[in-house]
Amino acid sequence: MTAYINNIAYEFNQGETILEFIRRIEQDKNAIPTMCQDNRLENFGSCRVCSVEVAREKDGVTKTMASCHTPISEGLYIYPHTERIQKLRKNIVELVLTDYPSDKVFPSDNKSATPFQKTIAQIGIPNVRYPQGKNHLNIQPDREHPYIKSDLSQCINCFRCVRACEEIQGEMILGMSGRGFATNIIKGFDTTFNLSACVSCGACVQTCPTEALTDKFETKTLKADKTVRTTCTYCGVGCQLDVSVINGEIKGIQAPETAEVNEGHTCLKGRFAFQFYNHPDRLKEPMIKKNGKFEVVTWDEAYDFIAKKLKEIKNNYGADAIGGFSSSRATNEENYLMQKMIRVAIGTNNIDGCARVCHAPTAFGMQQSFGTGAATNSIEDLKQTDAIFLFGANPVKGHPVTGAKIKQAFMKGVTSIVVDPIKTSLAELADYHLQIRPGTNVAILNMLAYFIIKEDLVNHHFINSYTEKYEEFKEHVDNLDINELEKLTGVSKELAQKAAIAYAKAERAMEFHGLGVTEHFQGSKTVMLLSNLAMMTGNIGRKGVGLNPLRGQNNVQGAADMGVQPHQGAGYLDINDPKIQQYYAEKYGVDKMPEHEGLKIPQMLNAAINGKLKALYIMGEDTIMTDPNTNHSIKAFENLELIVVQELFMTATSEMADVVLPASSYFEKNGTFTNGERRIQRVNKVIEPIGNTKPDGQIIIDLMSRLGYQQPTGLTYDAKDVIKEIADVIPFMKGLTWERLGENGLQWPILEDGTDTPMLHINGNFKKGIGTFHSFDFEESPEIVSHGKKYPFILTTGRELEHYNSGTMTRRTDNQTILSEDVLEVHPKDAISKGINDNETVRVISDRGSVVIPIKYSKNVKRGVLRTTFHQPEVFINIITGSVGDKETLTPEYKVVAVDFERL
Repeated sequence: MTAYINNIAYEFNQGETILEFIRRIEQDKNAIPTMCQDNRLENFGSCRVCSVEVAREKDGVTKTMASCHTPISEGLYIYPHTERIQKLRKNIVELVLTDYPSDKVFPSDNKSATPFQKTIAQIGIPNVRYPQGKNHLNIQPDREHPYIKSDLSQCINCFRCVRACEEIQGEMILGMSGRGFATNIIKGFDTTFNLSACVSCGACVQTCPTEALTDKFETKTLKADKTVRTTCTYCGVGCQLDVSVINGEIKGIQAPETAEVNEGHTCLKGRFAFQFYNHPDRLKEPMIKKNGKFEVVTWDEAYDFIAKKLKEIKNNYGADAIGGFSSSRATNEENYLMQKMIRVAIGTNNIDGCARVCHAPTAFGMQQSFGTGAATNSIEDLKQTDAIFLFGANPVKGHPVTGAKIKQAFMKGVTSIVVDPIKTSLAELADYHLQIRPGTNVAILNMLAYFIIKEDLVNHHFINSYTEKYEEFKEHVDNLDINELEKLTGVSKELAQKAAIAYAKAERAMEFHGLGVTEHFQGSKTVMLLSNLAMMTGNIGRKGVGLNPLRGQNNVQGAADMGVQPHQGAGYLDINDPKIQQYYAEKYGVDKMPEHEGLKIPQMLNAAINGKLKALYIMGEDTIMTDPNTNHSIKAFENLELIVVQELFMTATSEMADVVLPASSYFEKNGTFTNGERRIQRVNKVIEPIGNTKPDGQIIIDLMSRLGYQQPTGLTYDAKDVIKEIADVIPFMKGLTWERLGENGLQWPILEDGTDTPMLHINGNFKKGIGTFHSFDFEESPEIVSHGKKYPFILTTGRELEHYNSGTMTRRTDNQTILSEDVLEVHPKDAISKGINDNETVRVISDRGSVVIPIKYSKNVKRGVLRTTFHQPEVFINIITGSVGDKETLTPEYKVVAVDFERL
């Protein structure tokens, strides 16, 4: 397929536009000037600055066409820069400049040029022959928002911000109002950013070609000393960020368009919430608690104190009297070293991490079904799916960039099914919202399976070729009492039937699930039943299908991969197997490894209360704030002889420590994070460590040395060296190297030659050999059985967009200005029945205690259900959550808490 540029023939690609064709051939993004065009947006063709002359071989007729949205075709002759075209472009810019401040045509001395100023320079400054349009001085700047500023006197009505708000974020907050010279951008109902429903993602700022929209950091026109690509520290999406640095300080963040994960987009946390890194509250010196108060000490003094105490405890009580909590905020390399220290330098498998309180049921359940406990497909597959089944997740708040992509798919008509007790924004958009009673996940999945089998919509070929135990599963489902399940879930069987048929009839259906699946008494069972759903319809091993957990923390996948769990070492190898013990011993250069499975976090806390656990080493986890039944955790901590906490800030957990070690933030070190689609990506050092902090990896290596184990690569922490060791130890990372990761990372398994794996289980090639069906009946949570009569309301917890988990970092940014409190969502009729008004403060009571919190009337919850978040320490919601957990993994049931509430 051939087309011509200035009469020279070139091959073109199917589906290319003229603009894309010219840019590719000339290898220059600025080969053709543009104003309204953005690679991330659908081509709009409003400004015509990108126009070129085009002639067809067959007739020779020359036309002027906008190159951004005109498809290339066979025999097309393109003339990008004729005299006529140059005159046209200059006239277009001239018309725009009649409505643009004359003092903004050229960049100022202390700032680099905006994209629009670059376009003007590229085309040439025209003589502005026409009278000025609107009076710009009457347009008042909007400076109320903590991050985003607007000065619409500089707006050129290119529509890019409006389109970005719609096409990237899917919020449609921005719009156009008026006609002619009176045309202007509006925010919601012509208000300020602060008063609108803006989610502060900054997509509008990044795309704006002028300074009509900027951020408080003036990122767009920043003249940085350097810009460093790194991976976001917040959720498991794993967005790539370009961080600008001036004089050793971070001054702004942009989202690179070349990033495969986020494609030039990020949320307000990734783009704006970086101020925590040099906040005055940062821990900057090691401290030891003496006589009840922390005193600053040297690193050597802290290390010697810790090593001495750990050795004493090990000698007096044995290695199993010591435990470690690792961190999903730390890098892969640091998590690998942490589990290695606990196992090799201390001699116990008492190592666990935050997956225990979130996605452990995902890993366990998918391993039972498929053999591998990680996402089967890539987020990229959203572009190819026909149906999305979203269960127990609110990704527009918890995983915002992926959430925006899912929202776009919903709005474009992909079959959409949401199972959630809360009417989320995605549930409102969905074709089918199954608003279940919290805790009835197994029941609703049994209902869906029942109707798929009843309608004979199963994929018999896939089942017969690649799975086992389907007949047992089918017999179980056939004998279900569908009327009883309808009563249990609160979802009509007619609606469940329609949703089941819609899912099963889709050619390609993707399942996504979150903590609304895993943080339940039957969490692991629910994951296995979700796996059943994918297998019985053949939605495994193809593009646009699969079972895809939405990981909550930036590196929860990677921490588990690295062996941060008491029953599996690095690479998910069974530490109870003597052959595996020998394998690790040889790799680590020691005589032997601990020989029995360690304790999970809840078991370690119980062991502390019982006097069997004497010491805890905690890296980057605020256990007191985030784990359930806070008073139980406090009791456990009070019974320990030694608590060491490695942290950025003085958290509730740090306050209880004997030793606090100041860690460097992710901006201050190298390493890798693994996102929810198994993609390992680089974390590149942006600035030097703040104060006297050290990277977690360096602290671990230093302590291992004090404990008698020398890291083979030496005493200096280098992520590249640790990656080599990881690749040697973990079988499915054999081809992993720092260099091969490049800018967009690799998805494991990574073959020895560096080939990665975007999709698992192709052609039914399951890790365990064959996919296994499982059958389960619904069981009421012990929380409801034990306390439901006394406490008749069900409290379920979730997240808000502005904050990240316990808010340790985000509460130290301007995000706290946007959202400063946790509130309790209550159905109006439930509150009114108690005589409680909207926005009143109430006491919420459970069997464990009570908390005080303001309420908000909300019809997003059903009667009898309450919802809140856990970001603010002023509320400390986990005081009232319970100790019931998933049977298989002990993951706490945060989503079902028996409570009552009353006016203060």
